[in-house]
Amino acid sequence: MSLPIFDLTPQQLILRFCALLFIAAVHGVTVAGTAVALGDAGPRHDRRLWLNPFAHLDILGSISAVLFSVGWIRPIAIDPDELRPGRTGLVLVVIAATAATLLSALALRLARPLLLPLLPDTASALAFALIETTVQLSLWLALVNLLPLPCLTGGHLLSAIAPQWRGAFWRWRTVVAVLLALLAATGWVTRLLDPLYRLLVSAIIW
Repeated sequence: MSLPIFDLTPQQLILRFCALLFIAAVHGVTVAGTAVALGDAGPRHDRRLWLNPFAHLDILGSISAVLFSVGWIRPIAIDPDELRPGRTGLVLVVIAATAATLLSALALRLARPLLLPLLPDTASALAFALIETTVQLSLWLALVNLLPLPCLTGGHLLSAIAPQWRGAFWRWRTVVAVLLALLAATGWVTRLLDPLYRLLVSAIIW
């Protein structure tokens, strides 16, 4: 089971965008909700504690996800000084977001054989393709967002390790995002993460 990374047919692009809406909502609200639960009310005031995917979409991250499977949501500002566990809370946020993204993929895969027989043939084929695409893209985004880069959810790990550089990391997030998108376009990122992706496929899909 592999994602056709450079399949740029209109059907595939539409499927990936629809899948991205679901993933962005799950991933974004988990990041925001975990931060709020740990004591930082900032994401609530920033209106990120929503399941509305458009509150979480990042333009460049969305384009990269739809075209190259390497995507990210709009960064959510979290103040570690407000978190009850301190900087450890940032690590918990990243773990929670990764777990939620993977568990949602697993839930979709488990629901698929129950749902498809209830649908007419055409709708069943469309639902199959959409679920398959969503599961695949969820695995890629879960892996990518573990990378400690400022534009990604994993960027919070940098703040946990080097809090004195948190402001600099935040300022450089746009430059890093552009570089990451360029690397994604070459296929370098997915090649690097492919062994871990295959491991996740074996663990979650089969």
